[in-house]
Amino acid sequence: MIDVPDPTDPAALVELARTVQWLRDKALIEALPQRYAHGLDTRQFDAARAVFRDDCTVKGSLMEAPIDPYWENLVPGVQAFAATMHFMGNQYVDVEPGADTGYVETYAVAYHMEEPGNGRDDLVMGVRYCDDVARVGAGWLIVKRTAIPVWVRGPLPRAE
Repeated sequence: MIDVPDPTDPAALVELARTVQWLRDKALIEALPQRYAHGLDTRQFDAARAVFRDDCTVKGSLMEAPIDPYWENLVPGVQAFAATMHFMGNQYVDVEPGADTGYVETYAVAYHMEEPGNGRDDLVMGVRYCDDVARVGAGWLIVKRTAIPVWVRGPLPRAE
């Protein structure tokens, strides 16, 4: 049975509001890696970039840089493939109620598919996205990302 707060008890209503805000924060934080993957896979690169704060740093599988130089390298790399599909799996979110910073770690399998018959092997990677996040206005953004390759099948970097 769920405890329903007494609507006449101000302290209970404050605690309820705090819990709802914490659940909302968790949901928004969980969505960041999903929005990133959706943007890359649908080639909506501006939408994928929008999950990062402008001062974010990224350590990826091929380079480490502030977000804008990193992004300038990432987009052509994604566009070189006929298709990509990021399957986002387990997530761990660490955020305290009322906090303005948190952390989300997302396990993913990233498929990078070549045009059929072009003679190149597809690239498939198991990756852990480790993201430090911060509240920005009413939402959250990634302020630091470390992408840790767990396993790789295929050429990394992509064969020319």
